[in-house]
Amino acid sequence: MGFIKKVLLYSFILNCTFFFGQQKEALSQLTYQSINDSINKYIYSNLPIAIEASEAYILKAQNEQNKKEEWQGIFNIAYIYTSYIEYDKAQTHYEKALNFATKNNLKVELTKTYVLGASIQLGLSNASKALDLADKALLLAEEIGDNLLKENVLQLTSYILQISGDHQKAIDIRKKSILIYKNKSIDSVFNAEMKTAYLTNIYASQANSFLKLKQADSAKQYAKFISELITPTDSCNKRTLHETLGEIDYFEKKYTQAKENFKTASKLCDQGIPVLKLRNKYAIGKSEHGAGKFEAAKTTLQQALDEYNVKPSEEGFMSDFYKLLADSYKETGDFEKANYYFEKFINTTSEFDKIKSEVKASTKAQEIETFKNELKILEAEKDEKQNYLNYILLGATLIILALLFLLLRFYQIKKKNEVKFQELLSKIETAKSPTDIINTKDEILEETNTSDVSEEVKSQILDGLKKLEKQEYFLKLECNSYNVAKKINTNTSYLSKVINSHYGKNFNTYINDLRINYTIMRLKNDVLFRSYSIQSIAEEVGYKSADSFTKYFKKDTGLNPSFYIKEIKNIT
Repeated sequence: MGFIKKVLLYSFILNCTFFFGQQKEALSQLTYQSINDSINKYIYSNLPIAIEASEAYILKAQNEQNKKEEWQGIFNIAYIYTSYIEYDKAQTHYEKALNFATKNNLKVELTKTYVLGASIQLGLSNASKALDLADKALLLAEEIGDNLLKENVLQLTSYILQISGDHQKAIDIRKKSILIYKNKSIDSVFNAEMKTAYLTNIYASQANSFLKLKQADSAKQYAKFISELITPTDSCNKRTLHETLGEIDYFEKKYTQAKENFKTASKLCDQGIPVLKLRNKYAIGKSEHGAGKFEAAKTTLQQALDEYNVKPSEEGFMSDFYKLLADSYKETGDFEKANYYFEKFINTTSEFDKIKSEVKASTKAQEIETFKNELKILEAEKDEKQNYLNYILLGATLIILALLFLLLRFYQIKKKNEVKFQELLSKIETAKSPTDIINTKDEILEETNTSDVSEEVKSQILDGLKKLEKQEYFLKLECNSYNVAKKINTNTSYLSKVINSHYGKNFNTYINDLRINYTIMRLKNDVLFRSYSIQSIAEEVGYKSADSFTKYFKKDTGLNPSFYIKEIKNIT
């Protein structure tokens, strides 16, 4: 390469490095939530951007000397590489996150790191190491008393037990978890969407475990639980339901129904994750194969393989796929490809080394005959756990990642609410009177023209409103514009105009602000009032229902009443 070309190339590389450095620096000026939103947006669609955003997250934390957020950035990179099944890079960054959490004594973060490490070990087909890391995570979760984290670790343990073939123990662990999640109350941190997602995943895993134990009726019961739990618009959980129904149909040899369920699942909740598409195509292919449609099965499986780039680290997961594809080619008479994929199947299963060497030493005709005979032997000798071990490992890893994502989302929501609570406390402390805490202004007002209202009438109305405020009339259920106007000897039109003009809000907003400000202060100062149910609090401050009260409280404060009460208890 000439000198000029070398200089130009060097300049190009330098400029690119400088540009990406600037991008990272610019990103690091945003809030943690904004950077995290970028990570979530690109986590499954653009690996370089997701990694760059995570590095910006780390840079921001380093600049602010925030150890917890710095760990979060390192953890994000490990999680992203795990999602892309790049386990070597994931392991490297997992170790960085582990060392960082250990060095800085971040116990919650260390527990989450162990959980991610276990999912990586599952991806590397090392169930024993995964179980060891799960045990460490469980001990830490119990030590710090984080029940949600403990439940996630127990779910991880149940997956590993299932992979190891101990399906009954996995089922027993999940039954305990189901009771906890079903009885767990909904609040601003653990919302209804998260509860549904957790239970759906657990029910689906229970159904699969019962199928391994050949108990189809129990599997159907858990599929029914999923169908009763989800809504028609709940795309991702509907996908889980159809996958579960497909597995039950396949077990019962209803291959046409199984295929339809797997195809329906493929159209739902497309997260753009290649391995999910591969898994779905495998499910469709095995249904076609079971129905004796070997040509269709061969086409489906081969197309899936052509679209997916199998990494060397993933070969161990592909044994069942290669076996099914080999058999499909065999049934359609393409013996050359049948042998090719059968050899790949043998190569991914170390215990078949002897069979592989015998197949290679034979003539083509003998290879085909040996292949047929060995298939019969394998079907008789290889138990169910060994046949599906690698494939279950891959599926379990994906489910664990999904649970981990839900856990991270849980803590993000909790963090947001804690910030909102502190902002509300600041408003309370700086407010000259309770009416200054929440002071909503309506953009659209009913009537602002008060030219037809004399100054004397205006003064009369405002004085009347102040008296009613002191009497706390706004807490009464019958407090409406008609009754208020009647009490201060005016009409509803004048009342509305004066409130609109003087307060910059409509009558209903005026009353709601008074009620919510009253509630905020009373909950802060009255220990007994905090012990009331949300329904009782709502009725006490003038609302007909708990839902109506919760809606206005959250609209004005950004928090659910239950969260506010919990945090107030912690500081008083």
